[in-house]
This record gives sequence, structure tokens and C-alpha cells, in this order.
Amino acid sequence: MQTSREQEALKAYIKVLNSQGVSQRVLIQREFIIQRLSEHLTNIDAEGASYRQAVDAFIQTIDSAEVPAVLPVIREFYSFWVKDIKGIVAMSQAKVFNGTVPMTRTSQDILFKQWYELDKTVLLPHEHQALTAFHDEQLLKISEPLLFRDRIRLTKYLLVALRDINHKQSLHYRQLVDMLLPFFHAMGTHHIFLSVAREFYPYWRNDSFKPVAVRREMAIAA
Repeated sequence: MQTSREQEALKAYIKVLNSQGVSQRVLIQREFIIQRLSEHLTNIDAEGASYRQAVDAFIQTIDSAEVPAVLPVIREFYSFWVKDIKGIVAMSQAKVFNGTVPMTRTSQDILFKQWYELDKTVLLPHEHQALTAFHDEQLLKISEPLLFRDRIRLTKYLLVALRDINHKQSLHYRQLVDMLLPFFHAMGTHHIFLSVAREFYPYWRNDSFKPVAVRREMAIAA
């Protein structure tokens, strides 16, 4: 059941979607997603960590095939839930609510093949730098050897998957994570993968791990 906070946030969200020209069909779909999510938002603190925990709990209740369609809506709704006016304005100006061109999906068979051949995959120098920096940071946080090993392996897999993304934008990063999530959901490691993806983003985004020529190209493109 929605509380007044969730009702108010949903009302504001729908109002903005309407102003952006989102179709009635899409409005109904997004409203239904938020209504189901709201069951996990009741009586929790309006801040990021609590929201992520609620989202993780919600994702556990839905089919893995739904996840790619659900996550963008959940991310959009967060700014309304915490009343982040600047965030809402920025998303509106970027026309985020009108939807984005979905990333080409890779078949589960190919993803499995890439996963089991990962140990033979050689990282590029800047990828190795980013992974090493993340590895060293994880050593200070993770004391369980098996969990540490799994997190580093997931990070390497994510790095390799990110090779085809030319410009380091958070939208493209999130799209790739969304695309991979059903795969790791099927493997039972989606919680760890989401945690790794959230923590690794700053290391991937760090331009110091890119060759100078690539950094210059990215700067021009931006």
C-alpha cells in the first residue's frame, strides 16, 4: 500500500511524464511498476542506500525478463521520491522520460560463453589499470577470499563488456548493466553484480586509465 510520500512522488512523476508527451500506454506501464515498488518503500528513510535495498527486494519478486524494462523506471522515480528538484529538471531537459534507444541485446548463450572463456581474455593496458586500482581498493574492504575472487571476476567481465562503449557516459554504463542483469540473475549472482557495478563505475569513468589519444578524442566528443 502506498503512503502519502509515495503517492505524492508518483503523482509528480506522472505529471512530468505527461508534460513530456509520454503515451498513455507507457504511463500505465510505469505507474504499475511504481505501485509494485512502493510496497517496498513504505516506512524507510528517503535516501539512496535504503532505496537500493528496497529495489533489490522488489527485483527478487519479479521475473528476470522484466528487469531491463523495470530498472530505468526505478531510476527515474528516485529523484521524485527524494524530492530532488535539480535532478528532475536535468532529466526533463535531457528528455530522459521519452525513453532511449535500447542497447542491442546479446544472447544468453554468448554471455555464458564469454563468462567461461573470461580467464583466457587478455585485458588492454588501461583496462588492467582500472581493474588493478579496484582490486587494491577491494582488498581493504573484502575479507572473505571467495567473495573477493567473485567480485574481481565480475569486474573483469564488466570491463570486457564495456569495450564497445566509446564514450564514458553514465547512461551507456547503466544500459549495459541493465542488459547483463538478467544473465547474472539466472546465475544467482545479480546482487553481487549490482554491488560491483555501482562501486566500479568511478574506476571505469576515471579518464586517467585511458590512453592520451583516447582521452583527447573523448574530450572532443563531449
